[in-house]
Amino acid sequence: MIAAPPSDLVRLTELDAAWAVRGAGARLDEVRRAGRRVRDKILATGTARCVRTSDIATFPYPTAFGLQGVASSPAPFVFMRNRMHLVQVAIGQKTVTVLVNPTDAERSKAAPFFATMEERYGKLATKLIAKIHTSIPSALSSWGVSSADIDYITFDHLHVQDVRGLLAPGTNGAVYLPNAKLLVQQRELDTLAGLHPLQRHWYIPDALAGVPADRVVVLDGDYLLGGGFALVRTPGHTAGNHSLVVVTDRGAWTISENGICLDAYAPGVSQIRGVARHARDQGVEVILNANTREGSLDQYTSMVLEKTIADSVPDHPELPQHFPSSELVSHVLAPGLSPTYTHGAITYGLTSGRGAGP
Repeated sequence: MIAAPPSDLVRLTELDAAWAVRGAGARLDEVRRAGRRVRDKILATGTARCVRTSDIATFPYPTAFGLQGVASSPAPFVFMRNRMHLVQVAIGQKTVTVLVNPTDAERSKAAPFFATMEERYGKLATKLIAKIHTSIPSALSSWGVSSADIDYITFDHLHVQDVRGLLAPGTNGAVYLPNAKLLVQQRELDTLAGLHPLQRHWYIPDALAGVPADRVVVLDGDYLLGGGFALVRTPGHTAGNHSLVVVTDRGAWTISENGICLDAYAPGVSQIRGVARHARDQGVEVILNANTREGSLDQYTSMVLEKTIADSVPDHPELPQHFPSSELVSHVLAPGLSPTYTHGAITYGLTSGRGAGP
């Protein structure tokens, strides 16, 4: 039996009516308004206890997807860096530990997108231009947190994800994260259950094979999880996309791959050639990560929602505290495609766990 949302999760209803509005323009306006209310609700819960960031892998990605085809650089690929967050929050007297976007980089290579690239360019070429920075066990060890300390894992969406190495029993019957459950939107599971041809390039069909059903917590909407952490649905990039919201001493941050850099959220000040001009000429306030067009109008609205929830960067108030889960980074093979600004990491509080340190 699939697990129902546990008592740790508190349902937020502020956005329900807004997302139900018919007419994309009217829905955008209502989601923006409701986003201010849900932001206030999240901020009122206080700050998280701890946030840590770890680089997982750097990989090439078509420029036409990442920057919606508006960048002027002739480079066919941008380079993106996937990052994982450790988030610890208080619920009553207990500490709850969440891994946000714990990508298993080795298993992700089986996604058709990456498999096709390897077939086209060869294993050596893809090895030279892609790089794995660390593994999940190594990251946990560096934070002094054990695999048994993890209560939940979640991804903003399940593109190229395979959680079997984390939640399914191995050949010896052991589970790497023995106490963890996956937090995932029902609509993302619906997609994985029956992939459309235009979705197949990005999902690993057996990503949940062998994972016990009671290790999957199915969500339908927006939820608080302790003080300073929330999961807020942001459909469009995928039907079941949700963004993670974490509150630190710098206010609210949003985390997703709806946009691949802050240039996508503040295109008017972007230094990437072509982006600011496109924003000005088209009168748009965001640039989509456009590899899948499951719902482009709603993805635009979702990015506006993220900007509404997030606080501004303290020394750059024109930029939102959005943290792309896979972020554009500078690379010698992608001239003219360096991000205007990058956060690099979110570091806040002290970790709590077996042998945890600062």
